Amino acid sequence: MTPSSRRKTTASEPTPIGAGAVENLRYIRDTIAAAGTFTTVPGKGCIGMGITALIASGLESIPRLAPSWLPIWVGAAIMACAVALFFMEEKAKAQGLSLRRAVARRFFMTLVPAFVAGGVLTAALVHEVGRNSITGLWLLLYGAGLAACGVFAIPAVLAAGLAFMALGTVALGLPASWAPGILALGFGGVHIVLGVIVLKDHGG
Repeated sequence: MTPSSRRKTTASEPTPIGAGAVENLRYIRDTIAAAGTFTTVPGKGCIGMGITALIASGLESIPRLAPSWLPIWVGAAIMACAVALFFMEEKAKAQGLSLRRAVARRFFMTLVPAFVAGGVLTAALVHEVGRNSITGLWLLLYGAGLAACGVFAIPAVLAAGLAFMALGTVALGLPASWAPGILALGFGGVHIVLGVIVLKDHGG
């Protein structure tokens, strides 16, 4: 075999990809996948939301405050949103991300309509239906919003949304006296469990 034919044979052989190159390709792939996933769900914020709901349930259990259940829970919802946004912003800063990025906007715009629908239906139906119906409505709509967000958020968000929807379905068939406990289990318990999972597996 002549030197020129040896050079041709050598040139035609594929160059093996080293372990470093494979690792780089894997990193690029994971980065692209992460760019479409909302990872800024705050574990501390979820736990704070859960604690807020437990406090609201406790306040409602006081006999003289029981008739004010609607203002108590509306106030708790406002406080919970403020807590969640605070910790979400803190986590975004720690990750070097912005809540204005596209995936964050999708997360909020998927969840916000559920809040708006819940507010409108509550105002329209609060004097027309039983307390159990309002409780089920809140849990179902919030769960539907979370489940929709779970399509592009961490998997635990989808699981939490389905749990809220299941509790909402059950609440519709329970007596009104069960409402504070069901709300505590949902907005309190499910949020706290979600927060613990996020803290453990998704960086705080």
